[in-house]
Amino acid sequence: MAKLSPEIIIVGGGAVGLIAAVYLTSRNVRVLVLEAGPEQLDQESQAIFHAAVSRGRNHAGLHQGRFRALGGTTNFWGGQLVRFDRTVFTERAWLGDAAWPIKLEDIEQFYAECERLLGVPDGLSEDRSVIKQLQTPAEYRDSDLEYFYTRWLTEKNLRFRFARFLESNANIAVVTNAPVTSLRIGANNEIAAVTVGFGHQAVDVAARLLVLANGTVEMIRLLQHQTADGHAPPWAANPWLGRGFMDHLEGTIASIVPLEKSLFRSLFDNVFLQGMKLQPRLKLSEARQLEDKLLGAAIHVKFEAQEHVQNAKIFLAGLLKGRLSHPRRITSEIWAAVRLGFPMAWHYLVNQRIWSPMNGNIQLRVMLEHVPLTSSTITLSEDCDKFGMRIPELRWAVSGETEIRTIQAAAALSKKYFESRGIAKVAIAEQILAGGPELLASFVDTFHQMGGARMGISESDGVVDSMCRVFGCDNLYVMGAAVFPTSGFANPTFTAMALALRTAETIRRRVQR
Repeated sequence: MAKLSPEIIIVGGGAVGLIAAVYLTSRNVRVLVLEAGPEQLDQESQAIFHAAVSRGRNHAGLHQGRFRALGGTTNFWGGQLVRFDRTVFTERAWLGDAAWPIKLEDIEQFYAECERLLGVPDGLSEDRSVIKQLQTPAEYRDSDLEYFYTRWLTEKNLRFRFARFLESNANIAVVTNAPVTSLRIGANNEIAAVTVGFGHQAVDVAARLLVLANGTVEMIRLLQHQTADGHAPPWAANPWLGRGFMDHLEGTIASIVPLEKSLFRSLFDNVFLQGMKLQPRLKLSEARQLEDKLLGAAIHVKFEAQEHVQNAKIFLAGLLKGRLSHPRRITSEIWAAVRLGFPMAWHYLVNQRIWSPMNGNIQLRVMLEHVPLTSSTITLSEDCDKFGMRIPELRWAVSGETEIRTIQAAAALSKKYFESRGIAKVAIAEQILAGGPELLASFVDTFHQMGGARMGISESDGVVDSMCRVFGCDNLYVMGAAVFPTSGFANPTFTAMALALRTAETIRRRVQR
């Protein structure tokens, strides 16, 4: 670390931290990445997540969906890329006072830069281009449900995608097993150093600017924790710190029976173009959302058969990649990874979340955002972990009425879409028609932890400004889904990475000014 003399410290070596580090170092900024976990997953590094406390709505991802190792959650990520819709950045009164201080146009160029860094083939970024290439039947068009594709990376684990770059670039150093346990505040309320717990030894590491990119729950935990000298941090009184926690809701809305199988397949089979998998889905159109005051939601066709096969492929890829080159560690590492990944794989299996071939029961699933609430919080309990940090406590809250209306609208519009075109017969689930609390109770989280350090115009409505700098501290930035004021329906990783690159560009200009 001393040899590098970093200008920037990035806390967290997951998707967001790694892509920001690659962007900065390729532009001659010296970066030190501090990853709390080891280079590869092991049981000991994950134990810290088991102590986290859930007091509100059940949240499986608090314990199963977080990974403390280089690459972070990309160790078990499916690699799905979905851009946020323009509607997400539009002020929507039915979501309370939650609103983005930026527009889609502010991050569009950084979506494109992400795609370049992640190796997305040219010509696959726009749905219209894909539809034209595939000669998709005209039945895809609808004014209420918009047809679109999600894109799935071939190399999903960013530790492997950027391995050669990380090893060869002199501007970057990545240190694993380096948990940041506190922040040291210096003059003018700036970060003077971070305290890193190396075993029984604590070391202060300094740089000009500090970036927190260590995942929503751990990031909020560190922001709330007392400083190295035992005081509350300068931003501790911010009314939004730890509030507005969100995840996506997902559940089954209907079963379907194809009537015109060739048309059904041409619209909803997975496709491969230039080596990349694309999955067709439907989403509530912007016009329908705004007119009926609905939330963002996307519908996908779920084939029940072969569910185990698809999950096993993702699971085993995460377990085995990079381990076979270390024969002595194969048995212990794979066994540790199996123990870590089984609960998550079981969650996927029970809740039927991954695409399968059409040879069994076919369902329609919906994934939607929920209204961000001040009562949905991440706080600190009185208990401490082995590093002396207080354990996080999650109270996930979902309001109900707007979410139920959105789920019912998605079901009704799906039935109309499939049946009016003669594609399939749709039977909406009874609990969807009935509504009520039982409906929401059947919907699960998706391991998409967001909010808690939301972006705002001022300290009264956010924790960070439009460039993700923490209010009250000139040299502290936050990268990740924690800054989202609202979430839309899309997997948050792609947008979190795009926002991280936008912040990284701001940091680059500041350092090189």
